Amino acid sequence: MNQGFGQFCPIALASEVLTQRWMLLIVHQLLDGSSRFNDIRRGVPKISATLLKQRLETLEYAEIIEKRASGNSGVYEYFLTPAGTELESIIKGIGSWGQRWARDIQEEDLDPGWLVWSMRNRLNVEEMPKGRTIIQFEFTDAKPKERYFWLLVNEKKVDVCVKYPGNSPDIKVTSPVIVMAEVWRGIRPIRKAIADGAIQLEGKPSVCRAFPNWLLLSQLADIKRMR
Repeated sequence: MNQGFGQFCPIALASEVLTQRWMLLIVHQLLDGSSRFNDIRRGVPKISATLLKQRLETLEYAEIIEKRASGNSGVYEYFLTPAGTELESIIKGIGSWGQRWARDIQEEDLDPGWLVWSMRNRLNVEEMPKGRTIIQFEFTDAKPKERYFWLLVNEKKVDVCVKYPGNSPDIKVTSPVIVMAEVWRGIRPIRKAIADGAIQLEGKPSVCRAFPNWLLLSQLADIKRMR
């Protein structure tokens, strides 16, 4: 447990756990449905495995999460307790404030892998064709190893691939990372970005027309930027 604030104020006591670096992002991933260690880490990619393990232990000690064995595989999963679930409104409140008032996106914030990983839970699979659909993303300004990603959708299950999946994509989406990040945040309208050529689509005309309806965007995208 980290050093306390020397106050019995509930805000101070809660801050002992929740204001530790990465902690709110870890809780956010748990609220978003991630339960396995590797999935949580993909949602918080800059944290080391060692530190993530420590943070999860802290959350378990604070009775915000509980660890359960997943079958006989020796793999553990992490689930929110009632105390952890109660943090949902707090996380959403912080996110809403950040959408309105936090600083603008900077180059060092742009992680294409995290962006695509976030998209996987926010695809409108009901609007997508039945069977398998492959979406390829090419980020023109990313490092070579972070330039291409694929979303594979099959029977409403979505997977992220960082290597060519072996089948031709149904649609290729090409853009700078910042453009797709602003679209994801709701800062830039996706249809305008496509019309302006900032996002380029390659595929059957019907698929390209449907693509904007496939992305549900961030849960905070509807909140108007105020800064």
